[in-house]
Amino acid sequence: MKKPVFIVYIAVFALFVWADRVFKDLVSGHMQLGEAIPAADAFFSIRYVINDGVSFSMLRGNTTLLIVLQSALFIITAAILIRTYLKIRHPVLQTGLTWIVAGGAGNLTDRIRFGYVIDYISVGRFPIWNFADMCIIGGCILLGVYVFFLYGKKPREDGVPPSDREND
Repeated sequence: MKKPVFIVYIAVFALFVWADRVFKDLVSGHMQLGEAIPAADAFFSIRYVINDGVSFSMLRGNTTLLIVLQSALFIITAAILIRTYLKIRHPVLQTGLTWIVAGGAGNLTDRIRFGYVIDYISVGRFPIWNFADMCIIGGCILLGVYVFFLYGKKPREDGVPPSDREND
């Protein structure tokens, strides 16, 4: 099986950042701040809110600190993605890192442009979130799957080495 090439991950990154921007622009352009559009018996709704903090509104009002911290995390994760791509080409690891970087880029763009992040997905009593947050959470889940279940597995019985290491 042919391994995915780096360009696929760049395309996924670009698609996810674009989708995040489109969703946020649709919500902010067609709804009033605080407005909600209920669905599924009001368990799920599109609710336009802004968050000048991080997850669960922690560190509210610290925009400069958050931009610096999020930029640093974004750059570090991107560097890990690139370095890892050169050594470890396991698709679960690469996909997880790509999703995290895309989500970080989407939320960082909001912070730099507006000083806050646009959130709009409301499910039950869970805090309101957005597509970029979904990318970050999904990427972290994939990283967990890779680390706990796939990393360092022994070669298959047919002698083929693990798919996560490239031969030099």
